[in-house]
Amino acid sequence: MMDRRMVLAGAAALAARPGWTQSDPIAALVDQVAREALVDTVHGLTAFPTRFTEHPQFPVVEAWVHDLMASQGDVTRFAFEMPSGKTRHNFILGDASDTRGVILIGAHFDSASEISMTSAPGANDNATGMAAMLEAYRILSGAGLDKSVAAVAFAGEEQGFFGSQSVAEFARAEGWPIEMMINLDMLGWRPPNPAMPMIVEYDMGNVVPGNDAASAAFGQMMAAMAAQYTTLNTTHTDIWASDYMPFEAAGFPAMGLYDGGVEDPRYGTSRDTPDALDFARLEQATRLVIASVARYCGL
Repeated sequence: MMDRRMVLAGAAALAARPGWTQSDPIAALVDQVAREALVDTVHGLTAFPTRFTEHPQFPVVEAWVHDLMASQGDVTRFAFEMPSGKTRHNFILGDASDTRGVILIGAHFDSASEISMTSAPGANDNATGMAAMLEAYRILSGAGLDKSVAAVAFAGEEQGFFGSQSVAEFARAEGWPIEMMINLDMLGWRPPNPAMPMIVEYDMGNVVPGNDAASAAFGQMMAAMAAQYTTLNTTHTDIWASDYMPFEAAGFPAMGLYDGGVEDPRYGTSRDTPDALDFARLEQATRLVIASVARYCGL
């Protein structure tokens, strides 16, 4: 599998500048992104000393995530079992079985560090992904799109995608019409070079070859949306090592957005705190998700 560290060494792109008119309905959507909402979600999640899935107090984190998501609509709770025997939960907003077709936006809300049982704030990994997912859902769910948009929050990612595995297996068994699974994992790193690209990940050949083309097409479209509706540069890599993998293996087209943050010395440590984040970059990533889903849905 391709190493994300290798990708960043030679990646370069021309600086993108938004180019829309006031009559552009996608521009009207992306302009609804509220940075304060992103900040609030990140600070709310990082207020827990740790969100380690195996921690005895993790059900308190789950309750907070459930209530946050329930403020936007009806939430479905999906129980799964960790290898330790502990029961944990994923949460889904929206109708993931809508026969019009479903765009499923996912992010994990658990965290880990070198001292996971005592301190794992997980600001970039992955409070930022959760914040972008919820803000994108808030805006897209009210946009009158011709497909369903659903949002899923996963636990158990840091131990090996146990939460997403359970949802992907259920989705396959139930025949959910998921046309694209978009995974958001780390979106707010402040890189040393501000022009460093956001990484659009798409399926370049993993378990199921039949879903590669749809993933590649969406990824390439997302890069075009970045140039039109954000200030982000982009590059591409394969999908790997996050919650899209069980969905790809279940046969669903899957892709993701990622900021290259494994290069950050704070990555995976108890120093992954909100003070180091670039909330402007997180805001641009959120705009990119919204623009891409809206365009895919025919807006």
